[in-house]
Amino acid sequence: MNTFQAILKQEYLISKRSISNLLVSIGMPVAFFLLFTNILANENMMPAEIAKDFVRQYMMQMTAFSSLSFTFFSLPFAFQEDRNGNRLRTIQHSPIPIWQYYASKIIGILAHFVLAIIAIFVVGYVVKDIRMPLTDWFMCALILFGGAICFMPFGALIAHIKSTQTLSIVSNIFYLGLALLGGLWMPIQIFPDFLKNLAKLTPTYHLNNLIISYFDKDFSVQSLLILLGYAIISLGIALAVGKKLEVK
Repeated sequence: MNTFQAILKQEYLISKRSISNLLVSIGMPVAFFLLFTNILANENMMPAEIAKDFVRQYMMQMTAFSSLSFTFFSLPFAFQEDRNGNRLRTIQHSPIPIWQYYASKIIGILAHFVLAIIAIFVVGYVVKDIRMPLTDWFMCALILFGGAICFMPFGALIAHIKSTQTLSIVSNIFYLGLALLGGLWMPIQIFPDFLKNLAKLTPTYHLNNLIISYFDKDFSVQSLLILLGYAIISLGIALAVGKKLEVK
């Protein structure tokens, strides 16, 4: 346990050097949240009651969007930096169990996402006057945090890409593609039929649907199971690819 605490402390010190990435991962969703709700949620665009629900849901969607940044940028590039800097190789040849290294990375990223949840929720409460029972705030945060955990295997999978340029391209495709197609930026109801069907296959759609179904008092177990299925499959592929690369 002392070893794990030491590697967690080391991870904390490393993460302090990339504070700018944290600010971007939080600042961009906050900016989009304020921009689009100011444009769309007004009396000229929609009735007050609908606008109230829209602002609340968009806050959740931008928080989910923030988790994609941690998944497809923070996590894989952190792994790549350790690989290129030989930190990973050093740990592999030390008495430290390798699972502690991976666990410390994921815990560090998830800790940053907790900060993102708090920051975006505070902006929603203070700036956009979003009011909910405390239990709803907690449950939404829990759903979003659970969704972020389910997305982590995707980041671990693409982290196996060795080229920084290729990793950047792949990360951007998944980051923006899943956000757009999954309905985090705009409702899929405005999509043509073939895109609607495609959107419903994305993990981001099902994370968004978990929040929507929660407020509809009809929590979608189906979306939860699909999201867990994506996590298990991508984790299995990531482990298989990692094992194959170790053999090589």
